[in-house]
Amino acid sequence: MHIPQSIKTSIAIIFTVTMFACGFVGIRMGLHGGYSPGALALFRYFVASIVIAIFYFRAPRTKGVPISVYVQAALIGVFGIGIYNYTLNTGEMVVSAGIASFIISLAPVITVIFSIPFLNEKISFKAWIGLLISLIGIFIIASAQMQNMVFDKGIFYIIIATFCGAFYVLLQKPLLKKLRGIEFVAFAIWGCTAFLLIFSHKLLQTIPIAPLHATFAVIFLGIFPGALAYLAWSYALQFLPASKTANVLYFVPIIATLIAWIVLDEVPNTTSLIGGFVALLGAIVFQRCYAKRRGLVLSENKDK
Repeated sequence: MHIPQSIKTSIAIIFTVTMFACGFVGIRMGLHGGYSPGALALFRYFVASIVIAIFYFRAPRTKGVPISVYVQAALIGVFGIGIYNYTLNTGEMVVSAGIASFIISLAPVITVIFSIPFLNEKISFKAWIGLLISLIGIFIIASAQMQNMVFDKGIFYIIIATFCGAFYVLLQKPLLKKLRGIEFVAFAIWGCTAFLLIFSHKLLQTIPIAPLHATFAVIFLGIFPGALAYLAWSYALQFLPASKTANVLYFVPIIATLIAWIVLDEVPNTTSLIGGFVALLGAIVFQRCYAKRRGLVLSENKDK
């Protein structure tokens, strides 16, 4: 049975967004179980490295690719996955899963802005309005969640993670023209894991004393949000522009809030839910306007 490419891409995006949302909750569970930010990140991506290796060695290779391209993929993994996860984990030691996901959701804005000069992507005025609406929705959610919160360094760690996540999306796009998605993700994760080995001593000390639920949470993070979600995300990026795929990440805080509500008993208030609907509205406006312009550009090029 032949499945249309659009459906396969949509499935990859839905899976990625859901797993990324689960990641915020899983991190909190691991941290509460005694794992330090560095040890948690290393354990997670050690598991992810094994999972991705299974897929990598079963997949066909791209021939004639210079070693420098694989090195670039590994370095992107160091910053876009390794440093991203370490700073996010550090921030979530004091910041709830919901708030962390709201801040990280600013990454699509950064990605879209930088995709204009670097990837020559065009954004219509109406699409910018949709983007602004989504941003307003996120700020509504964040302000509601942070009313009784004291700003500390945890927020700044998550802001650093936000920039790392945005640049990961942006920098991998050119390499996906030279490598298959599985090849890029594999070397990015392996590069990330190699960097995180600096926390190996702490991890070896923690595993024997950590509760099983925390250890299982970290293993889950490694298999699903860590390996499979990044693989699905890179797959989607091969068929959609970076700015459009990045925009769907606005759904992550909505899903993360619901999961945190169920698993961590973090109950969202009315203002947060209103902000969520505003963010979703903006995302829909952006996607429709961007898709319409993208179709127009392709039509013009075809006529030429």
